Parts: sequence; structure tokens; C-alpha cells
Amino acid sequence: EASQDDIRKAYRYKSKQYDPDLNPDGGDMFKEIGEAYSILSDENKRKQYDNPNPFGGGGGSFEDLFNMFNGQSRQQRRRPQAPDKIININLTPLESYFGGDKNINFQVKEGCELCNGTGGDQEVCGTCQGHGRVRQQFGNGAFAQVIESNCPSCAGSGYEITNPCVKCNGQKRTDNITQIKVQIPSNVDSGDFLRVRGKGDFHAGVGKGDLIIKINMVRADGWEKVGRDLVWNTKVSASEFLSMKSLEVPHPDGTIKIPLPDVLDTEKPLRVKGKGFKIEGVGDLYLKMSVKRESSE
Repeated sequence: EASQDDIRKAYRYKSKQYDPDLNPDGGDMFKEIGEAYSILSDENKRKQYDNPNPFGGGGGSFEDLFNMFNGQSRQQRRRPQAPDKIININLTPLESYFGGDKNINFQVKEGCELCNGTGGDQEVCGTCQGHGRVRQQFGNGAFAQVIESNCPSCAGSGYEITNPCVKCNGQKRTDNITQIKVQIPSNVDSGDFLRVRGKGDFHAGVGKGDLIIKINMVRADGWEKVGRDLVWNTKVSASEFLSMKSLEVPHPDGTIKIPLPDVLDTEKPLRVKGKGFKIEGVGDLYLKMSVKRESSE
């Protein structure tokens, strides 16, 4: 019964709480929160999840989604997945206003082409005998505990490299610069995240992870984004400031001619209602004017 606004606020709060940039242990939880939000933020997916077809399968339990938002990970019950790769990109207010395609260049780890991601010649690990896991017992009798963990010799792969690949030096992957085209939704803001499936780093044994794009809103060409409000900063000369009766604003929807009041205070921005971002209603446009210092020559 939560509103979309409540869901969005919960997502932003939780995603920032488990952002791997701030919380090194939050990677798995961060991915699950994104999956939960992708369902809850889409009305059709949400209905299908709440009311799955009893004959066609699908859907999920309320408990699953509740646990995702309350920090209880189901990762242990899943097959291993490649970790996400997180990158930061800068967006301008006008890019956010319009949305659209954006080319992004970033460094990514790809599977080594020379050895096909194997790292070189291999043999079964002598420590774990190819199982990838080792067990250690602590204590005796009724107080004994057996703990299973990844094999320290092969890092859980089950084999050791005897003749490393000359290109990747046994690392199974190489660094590459790649470019992808991403669809930027309109109205995104700093702290928002976009997920691109299968465009992250290569990890041997599990494949490629997802790419997580973290948005950072920056001021550009005089424009700023403050919540759902659009702010335009402009400078005029002293003579213009004293004589001008109106101001033409290059608004993204088309130039707007704004009449100026008889008494104008540069410390107080002018407000034009309904000309901001269309986010849960419509924000406003604010005009900030400053006077340029003129040369004495």
C-alpha cells in the first residue's frame, strides 16, 4: 500500500546506506535493493509480483521484498554472482531535464582473450583436491565447531595455475577502456543509480557483473538543479542592470521573456512558477542575477 513517493524515498535511503563506495560490505545488499526497487517502482511489475499467475509461476513473497528493504540478504541461498562495478558520472541539469542517450567511457576488466579467461595451464589444487573449499575444526567434543571457507591456496577455484598466461600473468582478465551508450531517464539527481546488466568486470567462474552508474549533478552553463527546481545564474553589466526592463532566459523548453520589477535586489532570486522539473508535480524556475565588475579603462 506504500505510495511511489514512499518507495522512492526508501530506495534512496537504503541505496545510500549500502552504497559500496561508503560501505565496503554493502555490495550484495546494494544489488538486492536495486532489484526490489526495479519491481516496486514499476506498477505492472509490482502487480505481477503481488498477484503472480498461479498456473504460470513467477511472483514472490512479501517477506522477500520486506527483507530486501530491511537488510536481510538472500545471497547465501543463491548461486554465486559476479560483483557489481560502480562508476561515477557527471550530469548537467539540462541532461537531467531532457534525459536521453549518453556515451560513457570507463575502464573495465575483460576476460583475457589469449587464455580465454583461464589464466594459463592449470592443475587440480593439492590443498582442497579441486573442491575449492576447506574445513577447519575449532574446539573439541560438544564445543567443536567446523567452519568451511574458500581454499587459501586456489582462492576457491579448485585449481592452481602452473604456467601463467603471458598476457594477463595468470590474472585471467585484462584492463580495457570501453564505451557504452546509456539511456538517461529525465529528472535524475545526484545520488541516483542506474544499472546496466552484464557490463561490469569479468570474474572467472561467474562471468561479468553488472555496471552501476552513480549520478553526480554538476552546474553547467549557468544552470543548477535543486530538487525539482531549475536555477539559472546570469551576470549583467552595471549599465544593463540599471536600464533593463526584462530578461530573456534560455529555458530548455524555449526562451522565456521575464519582466523585471522596478526594484531589483540581486540577493533575492526571481521565481517563475511551474518552469522547473516535472517531478511529482512541477518545480519552479529561479533566476539569480549578479552584476559584473566593469573595467575602468
